[in-house]
Amino acid sequence: MFELKKASLFDNALPNITQKRTMALEAVHTAAGKRKEYVISKRMKHDFDYALALAGIVSGGTVELLPHQSQEACASNCSTHFALQKGCADKVEDLLKSHKYIFPTDAKGKVLGDQPFCDDATIDTIRLSFFDGEDSFGSQCRDDFVSVLEENIEPELPVAMVCLIATMIYAILKDWSSGNPPSNAQVKSFNASSHVGVYKAHQATLNRIFEGSMKKYHALMARLYKAVSAIENSASTASSSAGDYLDLDAMAEE
Repeated sequence: MFELKKASLFDNALPNITQKRTMALEAVHTAAGKRKEYVISKRMKHDFDYALALAGIVSGGTVELLPHQSQEACASNCSTHFALQKGCADKVEDLLKSHKYIFPTDAKGKVLGDQPFCDDATIDTIRLSFFDGEDSFGSQCRDDFVSVLEENIEPELPVAMVCLIATMIYAILKDWSSGNPPSNAQVKSFNASSHVGVYKAHQATLNRIFEGSMKKYHALMARLYKAVSAIENSASTASSSAGDYLDLDAMAEE
């Protein structure tokens, strides 16, 4: 299950049925190799039905990408960082427009279009969900956070992880759209699959940055990794896209 969770958070948090089966096959094969289960690995290579049966066990299980504690933390972060309170329907509508919520703002409220996904709510929720302590997912997978650049090996956050958290923030804000705070049941019932269009919109934003400049993409994702792994570092020393706010030209390359 851990290998499938890792594949989900590093590659695709919302796969379709075919993609999930492929991910499960690869996860089982990887797990067998790491645990030196050579008999299983060999049989998987020569017996596709056997491999599918094992993958079915894995993919049929529940992979908890976001525990309830993370969902509750996200709800708390959103209400704090966006100053949400009863009667805030207009504010929420503004935040949801073109996914404004993924951008920080300056002291005057101006959207900083060159810093997508760098808002405090996103950073704090990623940190609490995946980098909170030595036994966290981020700590266990430290060596898997790599760079897209050969000349700069600073670790980056993966697209799937960033998009999943941004999608959860969207869901929390939608729950606030009536102007009333969401119930505990609403917060705990978050299902990313219900917002696949939003997830893909966030993917499209990051893909646009990558295609526009790999250096700018790297600078953003490396900055995010540093921000969310701050505790670790200190210990060791079809919704609309965000295009209306994204300022690719102004983004830093390093």
